[in-house]
Amino acid sequence: MEADFVMPKRKIDQLYEVTATVDGKRKHFYGHTAAEAKAKREQYVEMHKRCPLARFNISLEEWLAAWVDTMRMSVAETTYRSYRNTLKYIIGTPLGKKRLEDLRPSMFQQRWQELLDAGLSPRTVIYCHTVTSSALKQAVFDGALPSNPLLSVRRPRNPKKQAKALSEMQVHQLLSVIQNPRYLRLIRFALATGMRREEILGQTISGIDFARKTVSVTQTVVIIDKDHVIVPTAKTSSSLRTITVDDQTMQDIRDQLAYLDEQKRSLGSAYFDNDLLFPAPDGRPLSPTTVTHQVKAYLREAGLGEFSMHSLRHTHATMLLKAGIHFKIVQYRLGHSTFGTTMDVYSHVTPEMDQSAVVVIGDAFRKMSYAPEKTEKKQSVVKTS
Repeated sequence: MEADFVMPKRKIDQLYEVTATVDGKRKHFYGHTAAEAKAKREQYVEMHKRCPLARFNISLEEWLAAWVDTMRMSVAETTYRSYRNTLKYIIGTPLGKKRLEDLRPSMFQQRWQELLDAGLSPRTVIYCHTVTSSALKQAVFDGALPSNPLLSVRRPRNPKKQAKALSEMQVHQLLSVIQNPRYLRLIRFALATGMRREEILGQTISGIDFARKTVSVTQTVVIIDKDHVIVPTAKTSSSLRTITVDDQTMQDIRDQLAYLDEQKRSLGSAYFDNDLLFPAPDGRPLSPTTVTHQVKAYLREAGLGEFSMHSLRHTHATMLLKAGIHFKIVQYRLGHSTFGTTMDVYSHVTPEMDQSAVVVIGDAFRKMSYAPEKTEKKQSVVKTS
């Protein structure tokens, strides 16, 4: 790739022109001054030296489609489909038609604002930003792009939502309206374990240890292309965990197994045994969406419409923290990958814990018996003559 240094000359439009031969093709560059035209030429030549793939005029959507296909081999199927679903906000749009070398930060800033104005949540737009940035980072590494324009783009603000937990009285209100024993056991299981919705629906019968009173989280049920699929992996490595449960929960598990045995006898070969603790009546994976809607209906019936299925998980954590259980234990039970995540989500509980600590310390001091202060004995001074 070699620049063809031609002296600038005046054109009819009063612009200076310089040329460069790149890959056997002559390119023309214009500027209001000779220096401006030369600068444009040098920038173009330098970009092509650093980015050998740029000469193929790859569009953003072509690169994203190719990148997401290569990612399929290195990420979980659910992650791959999540990437693909997210990139639909760029592929097929005017932004997606742009050549990689023509991308500018302002184009992405405008697109993110368009998505927000269309009603997408900040969280969704932030995820789109993150996935697209990863793809463009690879473009820089592969020599298709000189730099990642998204590094200069400010991500949308995602207002933090305080985790909403039910009080003990509200938990009682919720449980009192549930007439379906199957859902009553599922909701009590959620409150007792703090597991995510997908983890509860993926809980295996073989992962229950009746002697130790534990349940092992090893898989999830997720929605992939409108199908309910059992995924033999958890959200993160920290999500693979074993949780100890109480006697009431163990009894609920036994009652649920008795119900499943009855279903198997009743349906016979029409029952699909997937080793699931909370399957649909025919043994197939229960729809996460169906569970969310049903729990929401129960919450509304109990006058608790401001809560959701995920509130059951927050309730579990909040009750543990208020009872004085260490944050690290709560982190493990929830399957959070970092201690900071637990602290961040449940920081609102800390002031209440601080007040409790004051009461405990005050009680401790009142119970202490203090010995009277010791007075220093005056040492006698022996005078020597």
